[in-house]
Amino acid sequence: MAGAVVVVLGGLLFAYYANYILDRATVDDRARADRKAASTADREQPAFVSVVTPRDIEQDPPENFIVLLDRKLTAGEQAGLTAIKVEGDGLNVWRFLTPLGGRLVEYAAPAAFPNDGLEDGRYTADWRWAQSFNLNLNSDRTAGLTINSMTAVKDSCRPSTAQTVVDLPPAGAEGRQGLMWDLTGDTKERTHGPYVLDEGEDQGQLFFRHNVIELGNGQSNMAMHIQPRVSDRMCTWHIDASYTDTSGAHTQRIPKGTATFTTEAAPKRPAQYFAHVIGAGWGCTGQVIRKNCPAAETVEQLPPEWFG
Repeated sequence: MAGAVVVVLGGLLFAYYANYILDRATVDDRARADRKAASTADREQPAFVSVVTPRDIEQDPPENFIVLLDRKLTAGEQAGLTAIKVEGDGLNVWRFLTPLGGRLVEYAAPAAFPNDGLEDGRYTADWRWAQSFNLNLNSDRTAGLTINSMTAVKDSCRPSTAQTVVDLPPAGAEGRQGLMWDLTGDTKERTHGPYVLDEGEDQGQLFFRHNVIELGNGQSNMAMHIQPRVSDRMCTWHIDASYTDTSGAHTQRIPKGTATFTTEAAPKRPAQYFAHVIGAGWGCTGQVIRKNCPAAETVEQLPPEWFG
């Protein structure tokens, strides 16, 4: 009986030590397999997630803007508009026009960029129009990645079809922090940027000439104000973001799938044009009722291409 107990105990000890030795012998292989599995799972996650939010007009109104509508204002709507006393940021005008289908477009003056495209010395005295938004980039990956280039790609461009322009003319350019793309021209014409919007010695410089965006590996998210600019056309477009990670170089589209951004310009010949002239009130021209437009003569001195 005692001999049987010894045999059993010996077998148990042998099995224990055999498993121990096997475990020690394979620990490196299992660790490598675990790391490989974790790395594979990590790479299966999206490289980064992009979240786009429109500019909050009520909390962060642009300094100067226009409002576009795809139809003409009725006589009653014209009377309601020209009865508004413009106050401060002009949001009372925006609130009046929003239920009527108005879309806000920001002035983006070239004064903010003395060379308006330093990479090739381009300059234009024309106004630029913008519809800015906020872009947030975040990555849950354990491994880090580096975005080293972002290119704006125009999907389509066409003249604006807006019928009515309501103008709160600029007193000066608005300073912002963020990135600007120049989308001027038709679909086939290449885009320029992104440029640094921030005031300072880097303003107007190409952002990725001296910067990269690091994501993943515990890095905090990247929040950016984006200001795309156009001159005479409405463009739909997207961003191709080039990045590198441990597996090489890749490109990810923003926004994902087939979604696009839209940036709209003021039409060259709106059927109706209303502008608030500081110290003189409203002026209007085109197919309008001039009864409540005391500054109509001032507005009529604008270049003829503004009128229908």
